[in-house]
Amino acid sequence: MTSLAERAHAAAVFIRHHTAVSPHGRYRGEEHARTAVRLAAALGLGLDQITTAPDWQRRRNTPGEPVLATATCPDTNETYVFLARFPIYDDEAFELLGPCPECSGQVPLALIRHLADLGTYLARPPLTPEDLPHTQTLPDSFTDDEAHTSTCHYGQTL
Repeated sequence: MTSLAERAHAAAVFIRHHTAVSPHGRYRGEEHARTAVRLAAALGLGLDQITTAPDWQRRRNTPGEPVLATATCPDTNETYVFLARFPIYDDEAFELLGPCPECSGQVPLALIRHLADLGTYLARPPLTPEDLPHTQTLPDSFTDDEAHTSTCHYGQTL
């Protein structure tokens, strides 16, 4: 096991390196690296188990463009996809993405701040279309998320 100082140093080196080599530019690269460090810390995973990518569906041209972060379980190789909607804010919760029960679009199903939030979500039975009007467990961003299909009544209407 490495010391806290060694892990902190590794995180700082990771951010500096990924900021410098990012194909998305310096600022977006730093947002991706910080998102990976923050998610790894929240879930107790190594940085090698987190990958990031731009979120092309929720893209905007302002500071803090959304980042998708995929966490891979080292024991089972299961993956979980998280959205950092505003990655420039370190205190924002991650949104766990999963299929909408109505349209199957990859939409926010839970707010995740730490490992226990993920455990609480995973302990619940999967949502069904009948649950949607009655559940209070979905994040506010579920409604009108850009990833709903055009025929889903939760999708944005233009």
